[in-house]
Amino acid sequence: MSIFRNVPRFVGAFSNRGLSLIELMIALVIGVLLSGAVTIIYVNNKHAYVAQDNMANLQENGRMALHLLREDVRMAGYWGLNYSPDTITNSGDVSLGEECATGWATDYANPFVSVNNDNTGYDPCVPDADYKANTDILTIRRASSNPVTVYHPGHLYLRTSLTEGSVSKADSGGTITASVAEIPAATYEVLAHAYYVRPWSETAGDGIPSLVREVISGGAVTTERLVEYVEDFQVTFGLDSDGDGSVDRYENSGISPGDVDSVMSIIVETLVRANTFESNYTNTRTYQMGDRVLGPFNDGFRRQVFRDTLFIRNWSGLGI
Repeated sequence: MSIFRNVPRFVGAFSNRGLSLIELMIALVIGVLLSGAVTIIYVNNKHAYVAQDNMANLQENGRMALHLLREDVRMAGYWGLNYSPDTITNSGDVSLGEECATGWATDYANPFVSVNNDNTGYDPCVPDADYKANTDILTIRRASSNPVTVYHPGHLYLRTSLTEGSVSKADSGGTITASVAEIPAATYEVLAHAYYVRPWSETAGDGIPSLVREVISGGAVTTERLVEYVEDFQVTFGLDSDGDGSVDRYENSGISPGDVDSVMSIIVETLVRANTFESNYTNTRTYQMGDRVLGPFNDGFRRQVFRDTLFIRNWSGLGI
């Protein structure tokens, strides 16, 4: 006798019947819809991430450019203990290799000079291939913020008292000849910086516009890269034409030697571009900078203008 005699049988309970065609089509449609929804969410999140990353990079690059310009421009015309650049003389040969112009670094009476939308006069150190057309060039001349006691060969140094100043170039042994008779006295490094936009960053043709500057290094004038993705640089001078101590005229077509003593402030502007292209974004904006209106670019790069008004606090021309 079988022990399974009284066990009921469930015929067909575990049959192998598959999905019908309608059920399969419904499942496929649901799968496609779910996949599409996931893809849309991913693409939207990707676009949002790229946009946020671009804005963060824009802010970082723009603020860095203004920070570097701000610290330098505010110190224009600072000559250590000496407040009268007319008393500063050169001791020996202070010429530099590949200077932007003869005496470019040692024009102490003109602590700032600008060329408007051109590189005229700067060809020796800023050739056409290294200059982004229609951008400004700004040169700042000053002494280092603090006195120095170690002299690097080929660099220029100012030995200054309250009424005297002497500049010399350090020789290969790090020795200078500049000296003054009066005490107290201190020695400062002479700094000359020419800011401009170069159409490339690391290698010519890479398409990354960058804010750079010419600096004194090792007895020559060399290029120092500062901030990438800076597309334009404009300079506007605030002048006090009537001597009442307030700005009454703005000049963005450059500054002449006759107007140097009237300069009270400098407005610096940079147009910074995002470093990543956005396929879902079209830049149709226009940007007012100095005497130029830029755009619309009609491309997929975000841009922003960074602007700062800087007071020239060390220039003797102010008559303080």
